[in-house]
Amino acid sequence: MESKKVLVTTDFSDVSFAALTYAAKMKENQITLLSILQMGDVPPDLLKQMPDPGVIQEYREKVLEQTKEKLESIANQFFTGTNIKTDVVVCDEDVASEICTYAKDDAIDMIVMTGQGRGALGSLFIGSTVQKVLRMATVPVLVIPKTAE
Repeated sequence: MESKKVLVTTDFSDVSFAALTYAAKMKENQITLLSILQMGDVPPDLLKQMPDPGVIQEYREKVLEQTKEKLESIANQFFTGTNIKTDVVVCDEDVASEICTYAKDDAIDMIVMTGQGRGALGSLFIGSTVQKVLRMATVPVLVIPKTAE
């Protein structure tokens, strides 16, 4: 079987580990472990009221660094001895769009994700990110069901 570039997404929720566990079995593939951080903008009126607006940028940089470290730790835990790449993407827009754009830009052959994560509205809109990725992706998407609780 030809080696493929596989993109595995995680939001660090326990549910998302099902995709990591599954992808760890795909040792002959090049695995990219991806986490997307939605930062959003701080309203200008709020920035004006802050004594040190630079603290927001410092906080964002700290969160980004912590996320990269956590991703590396998970890569070491799940993917020992595997051709693994980790990446964190910061976005203000839709997470599903970022996943699909990343897959296209990096010539990914398959996206692996879990059916339910810890999105903004959680269980109210189960799998809304997955549904969007399924509609927008130009490569196969393997959706791993969440494990039984």
